[in-house]
Amino acid sequence: MKRFALRAMVLVFALCSIGGKECTPGVGASSQNSGLPFCHSDPPIFCAAYCSGYDSVTFKNECSSVGADTLEILFELKVMNLYQEQLNQDIHLCTQADPFTFVTPCQVGIIPQEWPNQDHEVCQPVPPGCPM
Repeated sequence: MKRFALRAMVLVFALCSIGGKECTPGVGASSQNSGLPFCHSDPPIFCAAYCSGYDSVTFKNECSSVGADTLEILFELKVMNLYQEQLNQDIHLCTQADPFTFVTPCQVGIIPQEWPNQDHEVCQPVPPGCPM
């Protein structure tokens, strides 16, 4: 298990080197908790990638929610391209399923953007950075 945790950290650091600046999950998480759902954003809030098995990267269900658009597609492409680059070097980042270690859009330099003109009476603003 320690070996896998190290590989997961390597994946996170490798992905961080791509986008770099916004590489800390939870940065700027909203202190608001109005009980309302978050407004739609692209990529959607809580969208992340994880290892679902040996050499298998999966994206959380949240990635395909109604808010997903071009930034979510870019996130998936960046993750899969990096993963393929590592495999080409015979580096296996996913050696077993690990549904608790995530790579978020912020870790690859993609900051979720709230859709414009949403009614904050029915949804709370998307926190800056990554809420995970």
